[in-house]
Amino acid sequence: MKHAFILLICLPLAACQLFQPRIDEEDAVIEHIPDDVNLAQLHHLMKANRERMKPGKLSHKPVISQLFPGEQADIEIELDAGKPYTFFANCTEDCHDLDLALTRSDNLSQPLAADTSGGSKAPVLHYTPTVSGKYRASVIMASCTAAQCYYSLQTFTTSADSAPPP
Repeated sequence: MKHAFILLICLPLAACQLFQPRIDEEDAVIEHIPDDVNLAQLHHLMKANRERMKPGKLSHKPVISQLFPGEQADIEIELDAGKPYTFFANCTEDCHDLDLALTRSDNLSQPLAADTSGGSKAPVLHYTPTVSGKYRASVIMASCTAAQCYYSLQTFTTSADSAPPP
């Protein structure tokens, strides 16, 4: 009797799950707001970046991590020749200066694009590679008042005629 009752309750609930709209993987990453205040700040900023980039699409999985003041994170990414890319880096309120640079992985001494103007919590890069291959996005935590600051990096691609203004 108990099993029949449980089945009667669970079956309609399971059927409701089948008819829910599919959540796109990139939406699931952005829409789930964590309890941590710093991560919640980043998720709101990342959502704003996505709105700004419509109809562009995320081309790579977003990165969320922490850096010590003065520390740098290097993220290897594959880019396709001729595709315009926009890179957004964001940091939390404890951060006062975040820098972003892009190089080819085989020539790290030659920056292809950089936003190191100082005092920015949200550097943005626009770059269209002429050669497909491995590149390196470097996120530099230039100034942070906390022991560590959270940052995020998002990479979008758009068609050349729908790229947002710099």
